Parts: sequence; C-alpha cells; structure tokens
Amino acid sequence: MKNRIAVIGSGMAGLAAGWMCREGGAEVTILEALANRGMDSHTQFLNDEGGESGYVDLPLRVMSPHAWPTVLELCEKVGVQTFEVDTTVACSWLNAETWFRSSKLQFGSRMIPWAPLNYLLRPETYRMLLGFIRLSRSVPEVQDSGLTLKEFADQHRTDPLFWKGLLYPILTTICTCDEKTLDQWPAQQILDLLQTIVFGARLLRLQGGTKALAEKLGEGLNWQNGIRVDKLVEKSSGIFLHSKNAGFGPFDYVICAVQANQLDFLPEQYARESQLLNSFPYDSGTLWAHRDVRFMPERKQDWSPLHYQMDKEFRQSMFSVWVNPIEPTISHHQPVFQTWDPLFEPESEKVIAAVTMERAVINQDSQNLLRELDLLHKLPSRNVFFCGSYAAPGVPLLESAVRSAIKVVRHLGFDPSMKQMVEIHGSHGSIEGTSSHLAA
Repeated sequence: MKNRIAVIGSGMAGLAAGWMCREGGAEVTILEALANRGMDSHTQFLNDEGGESGYVDLPLRVMSPHAWPTVLELCEKVGVQTFEVDTTVACSWLNAETWFRSSKLQFGSRMIPWAPLNYLLRPETYRMLLGFIRLSRSVPEVQDSGLTLKEFADQHRTDPLFWKGLLYPILTTICTCDEKTLDQWPAQQILDLLQTIVFGARLLRLQGGTKALAEKLGEGLNWQNGIRVDKLVEKSSGIFLHSKNAGFGPFDYVICAVQANQLDFLPEQYARESQLLNSFPYDSGTLWAHRDVRFMPERKQDWSPLHYQMDKEFRQSMFSVWVNPIEPTISHHQPVFQTWDPLFEPESEKVIAAVTMERAVINQDSQNLLRELDLLHKLPSRNVFFCGSYAAPGVPLLESAVRSAIKVVRHLGFDPSMKQMVEIHGSHGSIEGTSSHLAA
C-alpha cells in the first residue's frame, strides 16, 4: 500500500515536500488555508493600456546560483527554466539627489561591483568600493566567532555611509526585517550570503515566475484548499486532521509546513514541540506593489532595479524594487514598483496591492533550536514532522525551506536524490551551507 501523507501548507517547503513524497510513490494530500497555493497566492496579474497582460510576483524573487543551489536544482528537475537578470543599485538621500549607482564588471565567472563613469569619481562611490573591499577581507574573520552583525560592525569601525547607506538596506532587501532585528543576526551566516550575492555570478529569475514553479510542484497532488486545520488527532488507524467543517484522514504521516508560530492545532502530547517551535523568532512588515514614481530617483537616468533611500543621519531608510527591468512580461508596461515598509504610503490611486508578511529571522539561539528539532524528528515512531524556512541552517529563505523539506522527506524513508544536498551533507557532516524579498 502507498504511504498516505498529509502536508499542511503550500508554501515553498510544503510544495517541495509534497512533490518529493509523490515522486517517492506516496499518496499526498495538501491542506491549504488559502483559496490558492500559498507560495504564489499574492501574484498580481496586470493589463496595460494596449491589452498586453503580465504578472508580478509578491515578493519578487531573484536568486543567486551560489546561495540558492538546491532551489535551482529543484527547478531544473521539474522543468522550470531560469534567465539572468541585472539588479543594479541606486542610493539617494530622502527628497534629494542620488549619490551612488552601481554596476558590475565580469571577470571570468566572477562579477565585481563597479560604478558608472559619471559616478566613478564621486567620493561616495570611492567609499562604497572601499567598503566592499574591506568587507571581503574581513568576512573570513567572523568564521565561528559568534559575533552578531552589530558586534562585527563595532569591532571593525565600519564606514557609516557604506554600512548604513548601502549594506544594511541590501540586507533589509534580502531578509525583509527591520534594522534592530538585523543587528542581532549571526554575522557569519548573513555576511557569507551577502558575499556570494555581491561577488558571485549574475542573479537568476524563474521563467514564468513563482507561479511556474508552484504549478509544477503541485501537479499530481490531492488539493484541499480553503481548509484551515484546527485539530490533529492520532488514533491506532492513523492521523486525522479536522477543520471547522471537514475532516481528513487517516494518514500515515503528517508534514506541518506552516510557520512555526501557527501550530495551534497540535494536541497536548506535542507540548514539547509546541514550546520549541514557538521559540523561533519572526518579524513582520508590509510589502506594497504600486506605480508611485516618488520611490525612484529624481532623474530617470538614475533609475535602477534596486533603489535605497535614507536620511543623512541614517535613522530612516527604505528600499524599492523597479520590477519592469526584471520581469519580461511587464517590461513595456507602465513602471511597477515594490516597496517594503515605506516611510510614507504610495498614493492610493497608484497602489496595486499591499500585503502584510511575517518572516522567520535568526538570532543566537536559532542554531540550538534547530538541533533540538532535529532530535525530535529522530524519535522512534515519529509520524508528525515540521519544515519551513525557519527549520534549516542559513538565512530563512526559499533555499532553507527546500532543505528543511528534504530533511523531513529523508526521515520518511524517501531519497529525493538532490545532488546539492548530497554534496553539502557529505562535506560538512550535516546539512549546513549558505542559503536574497528580492530573493526570498
């Protein structure tokens, strides 16, 4: 008989786990609280005046081949193609001029940060380039140091223009959290990730966007949408899941692929699991999709796919993504932007969507929490498992979500045969490795 497996949640981790279990011969049921798949539920479809349709992922996802190897391998396995994109940066003072723009020079397989000629001789550009050079030299010093990002900055007396004017906004883009949360991130993990993005190969975007990958992973699964699980019951005949108006089961195994802070349906015998999972920290914010050009540089020739704005005291900042150069289906549409937690709201008539999001973040205790979760998964007769972006080492993004799904699937006895996971497992003794909103 086939194993009967229920996956609660259809974000990246849930879809990856469901697909791999189905590939292994299991009968998989996905229970999703939303009316659509969780992973691409916020995709916006747009029509321009000429009737040409396009779409915008929320959030827009772009990936480094060095930092998202497992996700990209999964894309290759299911037949989702990728293409290279340029994500250059512009930095501006609030309500004032643009003081820095980036470009990249390619040397062999490496991309080196650079600047356009008209910005190259500006003192701010010199400080930016010098900051990147110092950063690349100092990153090896944080290996196993246990330093937080703020402690690293204090020790190295970092240039505030580089650190708060560019580096922190870039990290905010990647991690979609606020500055206080970033201060407490382990420096090693986040600087390793940053270095692979800044100095690595060009970033990649999925052909067809997030929805293309979600569609491929969801093929052949038994979908139950609009189902919010509020009770899990274990019986001798299997595991049963209940929502307000329906029941499902029995299942041999259940994979919980929702946020670690959304597991109220677990019964009393899972008190240890509930306490552990509620200890994983989260941060929240609002992502706005809009057409308000106030979030771009004043001069059109300074527009870049990424735009960071801040005051001259570095007390306030925000970033915006100009989507059109990155997503071909809207390249000829009116400009579309995405802004994370803007300092002022876009004009109401120019708003496409505003989506509140909660993201897992990392602190110094996260590694211990992961070890304990792994031990719980190894207990005899275990038949309820947990995966998500929070549940694997590295920055909590799509990469860590897929890696956590692979770990769970292996606990169930399936071998997804993912080359990247085999290499990482063999070289480190555990699934470590590095794991950018524009990238999550």
